[in-house]
Amino acid sequence: MGAHLRGGSPEQFHGSSPRVCTRDSRERSPSQVGYSLRLNFVENLVDGNRLLPVLLQDLNSATRSIHISIFIFFDDPIGEEISSVLEAKARAGVAVRVLLNVEKTDMGDPFGTGEKEMMKEDPSFARDPTDVSKMRQRLLDAGVAVVDTELDYDKIVETGEPELDALAREIRRTVKVEALHVDHRKIVTIDGRVAYCGSANFGAQYQYRVPFDPEKDAHDEATAARKAGQPEPWWKWHDGLVRFEGPIVHDLDGVFRERWRLGGGADFASPDPVPPVAPRGISVLSARVIKSEPSSRTNEIRETFLDRILTAEHSIFIENPFLYHPAIVEALLAAKRERPRLQVTLIVPAGTWTPNKVTYDAQQHHYSAYIEAGLEVFEYQNHFNHLKLATFDMRWVIIGSANLNFRSLEDDKDFEACVLIESEELARSIDREVRAEDIRWSRHIAPQDVHGASWHALRVRVRGPRTLMMVAARQL
Repeated sequence: MGAHLRGGSPEQFHGSSPRVCTRDSRERSPSQVGYSLRLNFVENLVDGNRLLPVLLQDLNSATRSIHISIFIFFDDPIGEEISSVLEAKARAGVAVRVLLNVEKTDMGDPFGTGEKEMMKEDPSFARDPTDVSKMRQRLLDAGVAVVDTELDYDKIVETGEPELDALAREIRRTVKVEALHVDHRKIVTIDGRVAYCGSANFGAQYQYRVPFDPEKDAHDEATAARKAGQPEPWWKWHDGLVRFEGPIVHDLDGVFRERWRLGGGADFASPDPVPPVAPRGISVLSARVIKSEPSSRTNEIRETFLDRILTAEHSIFIENPFLYHPAIVEALLAAKRERPRLQVTLIVPAGTWTPNKVTYDAQQHHYSAYIEAGLEVFEYQNHFNHLKLATFDMRWVIIGSANLNFRSLEDDKDFEACVLIESEELARSIDREVRAEDIRWSRHIAPQDVHGASWHALRVRVRGPRTLMMVAARQL
């Protein structure tokens, strides 16, 4: 599993790697420093109906810069609404830069989003939402700078920055098959004042105005809305982004800038950090960016998860759509063996609503070991659960784009970005608003579900050969 940082102060943890952004904000009372650059504020915006209005308000308020790094940016009603704001801002003189993957967005359905099929069910929409060529051209015509993250890894990148050029060379040496490596990050920064990081892409599954009913099947709910002539007849996902104010915004913008330059984008100066004026959310003790890219360097996100798991004393809560990387599985089991009183709760999507059945098989493969060890496993029902967050000991929080699979956690696979936050208040709010709430709409996996005589229990114990081969080859 590699060397882990067992506990230690935030200052010690921050010094673990020269690659990781190290800005740390120590909490002080507003009466001492006002809303200074030493404070970060965090708001967890779960589900599209909470996220979209706040994101649009922030984008519309931009006066200097908007930077977006997004894996999938569909040209559907939500994507069109966001792109229209970006076009208007660029025409008004705001520097707008967008990193997106044109090819992988066009492959939206192979990635399991169901985007094309879903939009065919919307009577108000009549084009291919995965073809983003026209949207990209609209952005360019409006003055938005756009870089396609489908990198040419054979191209020699020369930025004039030795550290960045060294990383570019290492990526080029490491990558064997270009198409297998994607930029999976979701980052938005605005004016050096506000940032977002998390799991939601730009599209109708991820962001919307009408909330979904967790008691209803997503497809049934969408069909009923269409038949009743109601808006948004979409298969809505359980997803979100986290909003930040404070010094972490500058760090996230630095991650964007690094990736922008690696993609051949023209250099720019990041906006000076802006102290929060009327901040939203919870003030946090410390926050730092952890990131990874396809290289031979140690994957910092994996190592951070392992460190938090192996040092947790009281509780671990993980909600993730793809949870089966062997190092994570082994660490969870080891932590429970070493500390039997440790409470471990895992929430993952149910198979019916999981787009990729092979990855669901890989995930279920570990249920037997989890149940025998005393871990609690829940499968979220009715809507696909795409949230990626975790808490440890009601003190540490990890949010971001990374799945807990091979693609996100191997050293040489995808670009990912997460934020490690130290905040008891934030961890407890996630416990109330996410863990406890999502368990209500989940099925608890019981011993008979993995050891019983039913077909379902047999299937959990015996995976398909294709799944086991792909897991062995670390391809998922």
